Amino acid sequence: MLRSVSKRFSERVVEQRSAMGMSQADLAKALEVSQNTVSKLERNRTRIDTDKIEKLCEVLGLDVSEALTPDQVKKPESKEGYRTIPEYDVRVSAGHGEFQGIEQVKQNLQMPKMFLPENGQVGFVRVEGDSMTPTIAHGDYVAVEFDSGYTSDGLYLIRIDDAVFVKRLQRKFGGVRIISDNQQYEEMNVSPDDGNDFGLIGRVALVIRKT
Repeated sequence: MLRSVSKRFSERVVEQRSAMGMSQADLAKALEVSQNTVSKLERNRTRIDTDKIEKLCEVLGLDVSEALTPDQVKKPESKEGYRTIPEYDVRVSAGHGEFQGIEQVKQNLQMPKMFLPENGQVGFVRVEGDSMTPTIAHGDYVAVEFDSGYTSDGLYLIRIDDAVFVKRLQRKFGGVRIISDNQQYEEMNVSPDDGNDFGLIGRVALVIRKT
């Protein structure tokens, strides 16, 4: 099972590996993964199998509990008919995008279940920029269903290289159209051959207007 790890855990991996005089290649060999995977793990840019996390902690002498992200920590009980959803202390862009990682929970919110996906990890993030107006305005919040995969054309939280955006996606032959609802912004396209490190973080399940 693939799991995300906390930003602090990624930092601890770098600290401990360096203290032990190991290179990324050495650690990759011990875990039987690629050096690129280790590099992304240390930058908190990837997920990793649970058994690999356990092996990593064994090799570096780390506590497995350090790997837990906020969503993996026990949450407060929800009221009947409601679901507890974390609001992450991070802002994502509808424009040019800058992302520091969904890491710290700002607060937990009680939301009616009828408005949210039944299963899966869901969290709120704040959106900045005007490229998705009128659908999403500057300062609005979106509920993101993480690791949903591409279910259909629609709104998604995506990553291109180190920048993260809320955009409308539309599949086309050989790639994906990345569309801004504000027509003043140009459309982007990605394909397996264009060299961009593209990642789909999750589907936008709900938009909450700023009041």
